[in-house]
Amino acid sequence: MISYRHLDYLLHPHRLNVHRALLKRLVPMWLLLSLAASITAWQFETGRIDQWVRNLSTDAVQQFRQTSVPELWRQSPGTLQSRLDQLLPRTPFVGVSLFDPALRPLGASWRGPAIRPADWPPLRAPSQRTVRIGERIYVQSLVALQNSYGQTQGYFQAIYLVPPETAQAIAQRIRDTLIGVLLVVAMSSLAIYPVVVSLNRDTVRLSHNLLDSNVELLRVLGSAIAKRDADTDSHNYRVTLYAVALAEALGRTPRDVIALMAGAFLHDVGKIGIADRVLLKPGALDDEEFALMKQHVDIGVQIIGEVKWLEWTEEVVGGHHERYDGSGYPRGLRGDAIPYNARLFTIVDVFDALTSRRPYKEPFALEQTLAMMQDARGRQFDPAMLDVFLPMAPRLYDHYHAAQTDTLKHLLAQAMRKYFRAGAKH
Repeated sequence: MISYRHLDYLLHPHRLNVHRALLKRLVPMWLLLSLAASITAWQFETGRIDQWVRNLSTDAVQQFRQTSVPELWRQSPGTLQSRLDQLLPRTPFVGVSLFDPALRPLGASWRGPAIRPADWPPLRAPSQRTVRIGERIYVQSLVALQNSYGQTQGYFQAIYLVPPETAQAIAQRIRDTLIGVLLVVAMSSLAIYPVVVSLNRDTVRLSHNLLDSNVELLRVLGSAIAKRDADTDSHNYRVTLYAVALAEALGRTPRDVIALMAGAFLHDVGKIGIADRVLLKPGALDDEEFALMKQHVDIGVQIIGEVKWLEWTEEVVGGHHERYDGSGYPRGLRGDAIPYNARLFTIVDVFDALTSRRPYKEPFALEQTLAMMQDARGRQFDPAMLDVFLPMAPRLYDHYHAAQTDTLKHLLAQAMRKYFRAGAKH
C-alpha cells in the first residue's frame, strides 16, 4: 500500500525525476524477472502436462495392447492390414503399426488427412515423445512385445491424439498459469516499489550531503588560499564564474565543467607552501623569489595527489601557468599539449588578475586589460579560446567584477548545484 508520505513524494515535480530514473532501471529488471518467471513456469507446467498426457496415452496403449494386439499378432500378413483398418476407428489413436524385432514394418493403419506416416518414423527403442502440431497434441509410443520367456517378438507403435477438449483445457491451464505468474511478479514489484523509493531517496539525500560537503571543502580550501595574497576570496569566486561562462560558450560537457570548477577552486592550493615574504611582497620578484613562487604549482599537484577524488583537478592545478608558445612553467608545454581546461582557465585567471588589486600592483582598466590579452594572443593564450572570450569579457566584467562576495558566492552556488548534481547522475 502506498502511504500518504509516498503520495506526497509522488506529487512533487522535482521528485518525479527520481521516479523516472528508478523506473528506467526497475522496468527492465521487472521485464527480465517476468520473462524468467514465465519461462520457468511454462517449462514446469509443460513438463507436468506432458507427463499427464503420456499417462493418458500409456493407459490407452496398454488397453489396446492387452485386448487387440494378441489377436493382431496371430493374423496372417494378408489379413493383418484389413484387421488394423477395422480396429483403428474404435481407438483414440490416429495411427497404429506393428514391427518385427528388427523394426521392419509388418502392417500399419492411419486415419486423418493431416496424418502422414512418413512424419512418424518409429522410435529407436521403447519410449514415448510428445509432439505438438498447431493446437493438437500427440503422443508417439513404441512398446516392445515379448513372449512368456521375456524375448522380444516385435514392436507395437501407436500415435495417440489428445482429445481436442482436453488440449483446449491444457492450453487454458498454461495461459492461466502464466497470467498468474505475471500478476504475482507485478504485485510483488508494486508492493516493494515504495520501499525502493524510500531507500533510494535516503541514498540520494546522503549522496547529495556528501557531495555538498566535498564541494564546500573545495570552496573553503580554495578561499583560504585565495585570502593569503588578496584581501578577500572574491578572486576564486569570480575566476570560477568566468571559467564556467567561457566553458559554456565553448560547448563543454557537464563533466568537463565540473573538473574545471574544481580546478578553479584549487588552482593556487600550492601557495600554502610559499613563504609570506615572497607571496605578499609588494613589488616585483627577483629571480630567486620567482623561482620559489613557481614551486607552488608542483606543491599543488602533490597536495591534490594525496586525495583520490581530487585527481580531476590536476589539469588546472598543474597547467594554469603554461603558455601557448611553450614559455610557461613548470613543464614548458606548448599548444594543444597543454590540457584543454588549463588553456581555458589561464585566460580567465589572467583576466581577473589584471583587473584586480594585488599586493604588488593596482588593477588595470578593462580596455587596457583586453588590449594586453589581445597582444598575448598565440603567445600566452590559445587563440581560438581567446577569440571566444574577448567579446564576452565586458559583459562578464560588468556582472561579476564589482559584485559583493555574498552575491558571487550565491551565483557560484547555483552553478555548482547545476553542474555537480547533474554530473553525479552520469
